[in-house]
Amino acid sequence: MIHLTLVFFALIALLFILWSSVYLGRRYGVRQLQKHAKKKLEVVGVAEGSVFGLLGLLIAFTFSGAYERYESRKLHILEEANIFDTAYEMIDFAPKKYQPALRHDVREYLDLHLASYRDLPSVWLVEQDMYKAIAVQHRIWNTVVTANETDPNHGLTQLVVPAMSKMFSAFHSGINMSLVHPPPIVFFLLVGLASLGGFLVGYNVAESQQKHPVHVLCYILLTAFIIYLILNLEYPRIGFVRLATFDQMLVDVREDMNYTN
Repeated sequence: MIHLTLVFFALIALLFILWSSVYLGRRYGVRQLQKHAKKKLEVVGVAEGSVFGLLGLLIAFTFSGAYERYESRKLHILEEANIFDTAYEMIDFAPKKYQPALRHDVREYLDLHLASYRDLPSVWLVEQDMYKAIAVQHRIWNTVVTANETDPNHGLTQLVVPAMSKMFSAFHSGINMSLVHPPPIVFFLLVGLASLGGFLVGYNVAESQQKHPVHVLCYILLTAFIIYLILNLEYPRIGFVRLATFDQMLVDVREDMNYTN
C-alpha cells in the first residue's frame, strides 16, 4: 500500500512538473509579446525539432528497454518455478537419511527467495534475505557433498548436484535481474526534456486567447502517463504493473512442497 501511494504521488508530481513548465513558458511568451507588441513571437523551429526529436527518441529508448526487461523477468520467474520444482523432486534420488534435511532446507531457500521479491525495491532488505539464503545454500551444499560420499554409485553427482546448482543460480540471477535498471540520470534527462518541451509548448501558445488549449492538455497528460508507464515497467513490483501472477507460480511450487516430507 505504501508503494502504491508513492507511485500515485509520482504521477501527480509528473503532472505538476509538466503543467508548471507549460505555465512558465506561456508567461514568458506573454512577456515577450508585451515587449514587442507589434511583432508576433518567432518560433525557433530548429530548437523545437531538436528538443522534441530527442524527447521522442529517449522515450522510445527507455520504453523499449523497460518493456524488454519486464518480459525477461516474467520468463525468468517461469524458469525459476520449474527449476525449484525439479530440484525438490531430485531429492528423491538422495539417500533417505539425508532427504528430510534437504527438503527442509530447499523449502526454506524458496521461502527466502519469495521474501526477497516481496522486499523489493528495498535493497537493504533484499541484502538481508540474500545473506540468510547464502547460509541455507551452504547447508544444502554440505548435505549434498556428505550424502555423495556415502553414495557408491555417485547418482547424486549426475542428478541432484546439477539440479541444486541450477537452483542456486536461478535464485541469484533472478534477484540480480530485478535490480538491473538504467542509471538515474536517464530518468532525470527524460523528465527534463519533457519539461523543456512543455516550456516550448507554452511559449508557442502565448498568442492564443485560451489559457488551456486542448493540445497543451494532451501534451501534459500523454507525456506524464508515458513516463509514468515507463517507470512502472522498470519497477514492476511497486506500481500498477505487477508480477504477482508469475510470482504465484513460485508460491504454488512452495505449497506443493508441503505435501512431501
